[in-house]
Amino acid sequence: MSEPTSGTLTFLFSDVEGSTGLLRQLGDGYPAVQARQQRLQRDAFVNHAGRVVDSHGDSFFVAFTRPGDAVLAAVSAQQALGAERWPGTAELGVRMGIHTGPVELAADRYVGLAVHRAERICAAGHGGQVLVSHTSVALLEDEEHALSEIEFRDLGEQELKDLHRPVRLYQVVAPRLGVEFPPLRTSSKTALDRVPAIRASDADRERTVLELREHSAAGRLTLEEFSERAERAYAARTFEELEAIGSDLPRSATVEQRRRPKRVTVAVLSNTVRTGRWRLPRFGFAFVFLGDADLDLRQAELEHRVTTITAIVLLGNVDVYVPEGIEVDFGGLGIFGHRGEFGRDVPGVPGTPLVRVRILSLLGTADLWRVPAAWVGRPFREVVKALRRGPQGELPPAAGEGDR
Repeated sequence: MSEPTSGTLTFLFSDVEGSTGLLRQLGDGYPAVQARQQRLQRDAFVNHAGRVVDSHGDSFFVAFTRPGDAVLAAVSAQQALGAERWPGTAELGVRMGIHTGPVELAADRYVGLAVHRAERICAAGHGGQVLVSHTSVALLEDEEHALSEIEFRDLGEQELKDLHRPVRLYQVVAPRLGVEFPPLRTSSKTALDRVPAIRASDADRERTVLELREHSAAGRLTLEEFSERAERAYAARTFEELEAIGSDLPRSATVEQRRRPKRVTVAVLSNTVRTGRWRLPRFGFAFVFLGDADLDLRQAELEHRVTTITAIVLLGNVDVYVPEGIEVDFGGLGIFGHRGEFGRDVPGVPGTPLVRVRILSLLGTADLWRVPAAWVGRPFREVVKALRRGPQGELPPAAGEGDR
């Protein structure tokens, strides 16, 4: 399928399940794993006449002229992913959803309910699982020869988010694919059981953000995670949406043991990097003399609502990396030196932590880099190069991603 067209098409969505946990587990090794899984999927889709409409991060949106090609592409991609040896004990599971329906082409974009239905089908599955709508399965009756080794297990009618009518789903059963999976992420309620969602008040939203802050202080959420969830909490309209934000967190935010805060960072005639999941104290200090220090706060954990970092820089350099949306007060005193800020100063949602950075420098440099959440795990050099181009700078594709 070389060119976009309007009409009846088959759409495939794929997404890596638990990508955040995988990122924490692999750390610096995650970009290589991400690039490899993207290459395996892209090759399978293209080899079966699929047109990759969009791919970013851990997901794909692919269009096919024939539903049989979409099913074969999904099976081929899952088999390739399952045969790959991932680093250490890492387990990478990709869920896929397939649906066929009419769409219109507007400004090189597919517009139609079929696209949203395929995306919702994908979201209902689990890593390693391929789900297909009844509409697509019904069109496969004349392709028995090409699909001779593939069966479709009837999972019954399922209610998908934001769709008014239930959809009958089937699970693809094929050689070297998983067979047993947990229940689908759908609602089993009938029309008689449906009740209106309970609206959330401002006080409910504030209470949820307070609980998130406590979990951050307990070491369960990083600065980046807290910022993202707090934004979702203030945008939530129902209790159900608020509960989903903290569904993976325990009721109590208390914790018996926590990481010891890293209070002092020293770089003397050397390069020092403080990154990953480390604990921010209420007051932190950095001393740089004829050296370079990188303070990466994107995955750091909070100890207090306000954190102050004081850096003394003598003939050296300090770089501070923060996630977008975190409130930062960047200032200080510099003599014959340089101090700069890069990236978008995105307004933080109410309750967002405040990080004060005070630079005292003599013949030294200090830079603050506000990094988009999507750039987690990318090397400092790539982040710095992209942000120097301006707030709209973009990262180059990770190694192995290829052309999109």
